[in-house]
Amino acid sequence: MSFILDCLYLLAGVVVLPYWLWKLPQAPRYRAGLLQRLGFSPRMPEAARRLWVHCASVGEAAIPRQLVARFRRRHPDWHIVFSTNTNTGAARLHELYPESPVFYMPLDLSPCVRTALSRVRPDVVLLVELEFWPNFVRACRTQGVRTAIINGRIGVRSRHLLGVLGLLCRGLWDSVQVCCARSSDDAAGFLAAGMPPAKVFNCGSLKCDNLTVEVDPAKERYLRRLFAIAPGVPVLVGGSTHHGEESILATLYRDLRLKHRGLRLIIAPRHIERAREAAAAVRARGLPVLRKTELEGGKAVASSSEVIVVDTVGDLVACYALATCAFVGRSLMAPGGGQNMMEPAALGKPVLIGPYTANFGPEMSHLTSAGAALVVRGPRELARQVDRLLSDPALADQMGKAGQRIVRESRGATERALSRLECLFRDGR
Repeated sequence: MSFILDCLYLLAGVVVLPYWLWKLPQAPRYRAGLLQRLGFSPRMPEAARRLWVHCASVGEAAIPRQLVARFRRRHPDWHIVFSTNTNTGAARLHELYPESPVFYMPLDLSPCVRTALSRVRPDVVLLVELEFWPNFVRACRTQGVRTAIINGRIGVRSRHLLGVLGLLCRGLWDSVQVCCARSSDDAAGFLAAGMPPAKVFNCGSLKCDNLTVEVDPAKERYLRRLFAIAPGVPVLVGGSTHHGEESILATLYRDLRLKHRGLRLIIAPRHIERAREAAAAVRARGLPVLRKTELEGGKAVASSSEVIVVDTVGDLVACYALATCAFVGRSLMAPGGGQNMMEPAALGKPVLIGPYTANFGPEMSHLTSAGAALVVRGPRELARQVDRLLSDPALADQMGKAGQRIVRESRGATERALSRLECLFRDGR
């Protein structure tokens, strides 16, 4: 099976090679960590017992934060390392876990994963959400490395794909000892994909234990001063936006600021390499725009009229703290999937989100049923609901409090997951 997978990977590589070569000089994400992706991970010492945590990108980097902190207190003798797939993910991991090595995940080719495992020498590997790479987990099993999925998330397409792969590859799930699903729906999805029931546990979402309910006041004051946003000024924040959504936000902002005096717009693209594109989309609507790095570098000074595009990693939550209402992106245009709408909810902000939120079904269900979030079906409805929230502070406050209540009720997943994983840490290899 590994031979077949290697052949399929190589065939796919031949197909995408021209595109990759074209993008290589343009974007750092395509040239970062090339040797590590081929398996030449940092060589780790043999003495320490080692936990390898894999977080695909920026969105996953913070998910195991509380779990890792508690693990350190319980197992201070263990060495913890992190891997990722993207350069922005690497930057975020360095920021969150400065005491741990960070490197790039090897390609799922048999020689690459075997080389990486022999250099890193983990005892246990934790895969965040659904970073399930067949050759990698099979190599872990061959080398006696325990593997678990944490905050397990599985969509309909992944369920079908893994189900088919399980039929072709006998014992596909034998390489995974524990799966801590983020919801009952995800637990059912893993079971439908063929994972044995004894390995699947509904532990809840680890994200809820990491959510910030109050941003550092000094950080909030700094951003207000940098963006020239006075206290009491209405602010619309578009977080984790994708292509097309910046244009929609700029258009509705251009119209609504005539009614809501002083209204400001902050846009934080999901991928910071899209910051120039996002700024261009705003400028195309006839609006002045500044990027955060321009302000921090002294190249420009904000007044009280520019749209702000955030092109730095790790500032989204602090920007949500400035919001009167928040729109969460990757949700207005198909195919979407949504982004983490619990972050603004935890800060007591009313949440607006589009209809395409398949990646965050349980979170959306909790927030909408509690009246903490509103689903908007298109640009017109988004504009109408933003206008409604800006015009009705009592409604915005009611939604914000409902969101914080849901966040408080959703905590506890970290301890539940650790209780299921403890047998792996106790037994090691």
